[in-house]
Amino acid sequence: MASNTKQQKRAKRAASKAKQNRMVRSGQAVKASSGESTSVEQVFNKAMDSGSYDALFEKMKQAQENGLEAMISVFLVDPLLALVLKGHKEEHATDYIVLVFTAYRAWLDGADDAATMVWLESDEFQAAYVAASEAVAKQQQQQKQFG
Repeated sequence: MASNTKQQKRAKRAASKAKQNRMVRSGQAVKASSGESTSVEQVFNKAMDSGSYDALFEKMKQAQENGLEAMISVFLVDPLLALVLKGHKEEHATDYIVLVFTAYRAWLDGADDAATMVWLESDEFQAAYVAASEAVAKQQQQQKQFG
């Protein structure tokens, strides 16, 4: 599991990349073609179109009643995330994470991309993400030892 500082840097890098992608979609910049980034978007779009996130979003919503860390933990153990993390570079997997959280917020409360990025970049979210990552890693480590 990465250190808190490294995870915060990843999240900030993801936020910056997502902002860049929003600029591209709005015609403010020209996106360089990247096969791997596109494949992450394809994975996301295919899962969205097939309704694969419906159950995940419901679980995340229920968990969020117990706090942000609980909601993020539900996301971090999602099998589709595990596949993306195994098959893609870290920066592209981060793009995927931003895409899913953006879709979740749009599904949950109609938040737009800008509002979601403010939320993702907030100190509260960053701290909850780091804590959830550490808790999930610890739980997975214990399962390997005893499972």
